[in-house]
Amino acid sequence: MDDGIVKDESPEASPQIEDAPAEENVSGLMPEVEHAHAPHSHGSGIPWLDVIVTVSVVFISVISLVVSIEHGKSMEKMVDQNQKLVVASTMPILSIFWRELDDAGKPMLQETISNGGVGPAIIDRFEVRYKGVVYTDESALLHACCAASYLKAEKSGHTRIYYSNISGFIVPARQDMYPITIKPDKDALDLYSDFRNVKDSDDITYHACYCSVLNECWETNFDHKRPQPVKECKVAPNEKLW
Repeated sequence: MDDGIVKDESPEASPQIEDAPAEENVSGLMPEVEHAHAPHSHGSGIPWLDVIVTVSVVFISVISLVVSIEHGKSMEKMVDQNQKLVVASTMPILSIFWRELDDAGKPMLQETISNGGVGPAIIDRFEVRYKGVVYTDESALLHACCAASYLKAEKSGHTRIYYSNISGFIVPARQDMYPITIKPDKDALDLYSDFRNVKDSDDITYHACYCSVLNECWETNFDHKRPQPVKECKVAPNEKLW
């Protein structure tokens, strides 16, 4: 029997949990920003105007490209022309002629190589050929073409024969060199006459390869034709040249 004490058998009251405040209501927190990707429009909104602007941009770009290409071509032509002017301003031109009288009017045969160009001629090779055979000095040449009169001139003791090397030398512009000079006395006029006939014939020919100071090179046969450009003048080691 109970002693009048009434027990409360109702379930024990659980602590009340308050709802968490919304995040956006908490002080100090920034609301999350939605990153929506809206399309970017650069047009004016007027279709015909947008077409005109696009076409104008393309047209200007094409014109600029054409102008750039033409400017490049003009610069290339200018560089090429300047290079040709430099080559022309240093070009040597060799020629051969003979003197038959000295300053006093006496008989003399003098072969003259003249540089009529505007720049020095660096002669790498000079050849004299008689009937197709290359000779490298005047003694061998005179023996081959005019043996009898040459020996007679030597015996006279008064004939002066001068020889000058040409290959490997430089002939300045408007200057001359003399490979062969024959000044006979009265007893050696036969040599003068014989060699004069030889030099005026087709039996004797000449060839030269020479370069400018810019290493532009040419070959010539001294036949009144324009010298032919070549890459270089080739000379074999220890090759004997005039």
